Order: sequence, then structure tokens, then C-alpha cells
Amino acid sequence: MFRRPPRPRRAVEEADSNPVGPSLTPDTSDDLRVLLDEVDAAARAVYAFHGLPSIPGHYRQAPDSDAWEPLGAALSPAEKWALLDQHPLNQGWRYASLEQLGQRSTIPDVRYASALMSACQGLRLRLETGMALSAQDLADAIRLGAAWRRLTEAGQSRSDLIFTAPDEG
Repeated sequence: MFRRPPRPRRAVEEADSNPVGPSLTPDTSDDLRVLLDEVDAAARAVYAFHGLPSIPGHYRQAPDSDAWEPLGAALSPAEKWALLDQHPLNQGWRYASLEQLGQRSTIPDVRYASALMSACQGLRLRLETGMALSAQDLADAIRLGAAWRRLTEAGQSRSDLIFTAPDEG
């Protein structure tokens, strides 16, 4: 969804000549974090609307279930790997972070929300690590703003009715 188009040669040369990239002051960085939180919250609301978890973290899904269970924030990386070893992927267990839960959904809104959360996570990582934002990061941020607008406008027109197929009803 947020695929990076190839950059023209001149843009690549300019980026190489300015490795630091645009700098953010604490004020603008805080503003960006607030906006990312708003986009992320709207995407998590889509997850909740469709019955998926909406709390950040890592989850697992049993082979005979559609429900995702939180792995628990208190688990160490070694304990998470032990869980993976207990239930290998070829036995039907699935593991994913919140952002990844909707990637393969049959519902377009859920896939879209998943992509938005992943993009927010990438920009947050840049801010938290102090890495300079690239021109591409700024383009992604603009796309996120447009996506957030579409998502919130769609949410305002969404009703509380959930339609099912005639044989499900």
C-alpha cells in the first residue's frame, strides 16, 4: 500500500549529499507523534469493529479458532520463542503483532487498517531512535494523513448494522 516509487537520479544524489535529512524540533516531533496516535487509533477502531484485538502487542491464534489471544507483555523474548517451539507454524498456530493481524484479511478495510498501523509504526521507530526523516518518510506521512481522512470519513458514514450472507442469518 505504501510502496515507495523509484526516485529520480537527481533526488538520490541530493539525498546522498544531505545524509542528515530534515531535522525535527521537540515541538514538531511531539506534534507528529500526536498525529500518528490519531491515525493509529482510527485504524485500531476498524479492527475492533471487525472483531479483532485493538490493543498493541503480540498475539497467537490456535489452529481450531478464529480468535487471537494476547501473548502477554510480560513474556521475555526467550519465552516467546519457547511458545513458537511448542506450537510450530506447520501445526496451524499463527503468531503476529497487532499491526500484522489484518494483513491477510478478506475484508479490505481491515487490510487497509493493518497497512496504516504498520506505516505509523515505521515512522514512530524513526522518531524514537533519532534517525533523520527522509523525504520518503515525509511522503509516507502525507499519505497517512490522506488515508486517515478517508478512514475517519468512512467511519462517520458507517452504520452499526452488520450484514451477513443469507445462509448465515
